Amino acid sequence: MLPKITELELNTDQIAEDLPKIGKSFLFDFEKGEFVLREGKPVVVEGIEALKVWITKAIKTEKYRFKIYDDTNYGTTLEGLIGTKLPRQFIESEVKREVISSLTTHPYIQDIVNWEFIRDGTFMRIKFKVVTVEGTFEQEVTL
Repeated sequence: MLPKITELELNTDQIAEDLPKIGKSFLFDFEKGEFVLREGKPVVVEGIEALKVWITKAIKTEKYRFKIYDDTNYGTTLEGLIGTKLPRQFIESEVKREVISSLTTHPYIQDIVNWEFIRDGTFMRIKFKVVTVEGTFEQEVTL
């Protein structure tokens, strides 16, 4: 007597309601390395836009470098990979593994899919799709 699994339903609305709100953040221009200001005040973003800022910051923050993150698993260990002579497939595989490991610690992020790697001299741009409890969006980060 097995249960009828096809009749079970997962209420994803309830899952999203149980999570704390994403909250607010300040918009940051990662290319310029400064906060975006309007009329002299930092621009506030919330929801998915705040999550996008968090994602880029988590990827660009070297894990274990800053004392403020010592008791967390925040950041990635990518500095030793980018710009090296290691095989491209190895670098891409490690970047993917590190990013997924780091980002899926966020309660809203379920998966990272559809990867694209673009080499630009000593830099690498990564593009991917972020699957959240509320939908998906694309993200691009330069390493």
